[in-house]
Amino acid sequence: MTLELPFACFLAALLIGVCVEAFARLFGVWRYRSPAFMAVNIVMVFGLLQGFGVGWLVGGRDAMRGVFPVLFMVGAVLGILVEGLNEFWLHAWKWSPRPLLGIRRAIDKAAVVGVAWGFAPLSTVVLARLITGMGLSR
Repeated sequence: MTLELPFACFLAALLIGVCVEAFARLFGVWRYRSPAFMAVNIVMVFGLLQGFGVGWLVGGRDAMRGVFPVLFMVGAVLGILVEGLNEFWLHAWKWSPRPLLGIRRAIDKAAVVGVAWGFAPLSTVVLARLITGMGLSR
């Protein structure tokens, strides 16, 4: 039995979310106001938005090469939106006072990380295709 691509994208995105949050916690990159916000971020933003959203966008496409730039753009826009919402309204997490890649101001860190979110959908598709056994040749 093979998994459908949207569900595989959801699982892949959850795995990516857990790894990102574990890495951030291990290195003290940011800190959540409550563990509930971290769970919501992993399940809602990574799993549902990035995962199912990517699965829906990609669908059963065989040619992935033409989709990657769109996936990066969608991920970056979503990342900038999520990071901006947190900086200006939600305040669910706050940045460590330590520099991140030489960047000191929280808003600048949010912008860089927001754009880096563009890699999440790309990684999601690659991992989901490995999970489903479709490989990257399709």
